Amino acid sequence: MKALLKKSQGFEGVDLDEIQEPITKSNEIKVKVYAAGICGTDLHIIHDEYPYTPPVAMGHEYSGTVVEVGEEVEKFQIGDRVVSLTAIVTCGSCRYCNQGLLMLCEHRKSIGSGVHGAFAEYIVIPAKSAYKIPENISLDEAVLTEPLACAVRCIMERGRVNGGDFVLISGPGTIGLLALQVVKANGGNCIVIGTSHDKERLNLALEMGAMAVIDVEEENSEERLMALTKQQGFDVAIECAGVSISLNNCIKLLRKQGMLIQMGLFGKKIEFDSDLSLIKELNYVNGFATEPTSWEIALRLLEYKHVDVLPLISNKLSIDNWQEAIHLAEQKVGYKTLLLPNT
Repeated sequence: MKALLKKSQGFEGVDLDEIQEPITKSNEIKVKVYAAGICGTDLHIIHDEYPYTPPVAMGHEYSGTVVEVGEEVEKFQIGDRVVSLTAIVTCGSCRYCNQGLLMLCEHRKSIGSGVHGAFAEYIVIPAKSAYKIPENISLDEAVLTEPLACAVRCIMERGRVNGGDFVLISGPGTIGLLALQVVKANGGNCIVIGTSHDKERLNLALEMGAMAVIDVEEENSEERLMALTKQQGFDVAIECAGVSISLNNCIKLLRKQGMLIQMGLFGKKIEFDSDLSLIKELNYVNGFATEPTSWEIALRLLEYKHVDVLPLISNKLSIDNWQEAIHLAEQKVGYKTLLLPNT
């Protein structure tokens, strides 16, 4: 089968190749991948900024259809539409596994980095790691369950947004716009900030229910932002851009004892104003991808239409055109770019 592999260091180490179709074990299901989203983590893997075990088929945001079921599996049948956790190999006995914190298992291997992922025609996963897609969710929408679950993990499970909170979202990309919708679902008042390059994205944020959007490069942007909070500062700031200046803006604009939530992955060491964070007694939380509870909440948000992810799907390309797809993702053309391994 075709698979987009990360074989060695650098972009030159990425190649579309033929590999053996995976064999389904008794407790597993085989999924024909419909589509897989290119994530910021995939780009970090390509540039050797995130750990991976080569050669490995990348991709962890996906949806697909079950085509084979192991003999011990009772929960799924051929034809079921599914998504799955990323942490599919864990020890099952450490303190983190016992708490259901699979991403923190010392022996964890995730699809797309530790074991073969969804940039391939087929993927085999443990049945216990899979979730059926509700009938009213399309396969396109379901691809974004994983990044939505990341927003759920950071904002609802690790962080907290109370009804009426003033919430700053820094970075209006896919993650930022998903965060906006999760915050709205929890009753927060969202203000989204970006740069002059984010004009279309900021406009979409308004359409999705942002209270206001502001270009931080414009004159008096900080004063305008503080005025929106009646000079009190933001209760919560969510960093979604993964750049140092964005993080420092969040720290500066938060009120004392406000909550800073990091969702963006920086991919390198950065400088930030730790003294100001201390002086303000900020609460800092983050979230390392997702846990099973995050997926359950994310699927409910999709099923009951509390979030709308379809406007975030901008590009759909055959896996044969993977170089163009990665270019679109790296250049931030639109929002989410999907690879189609079976077209």
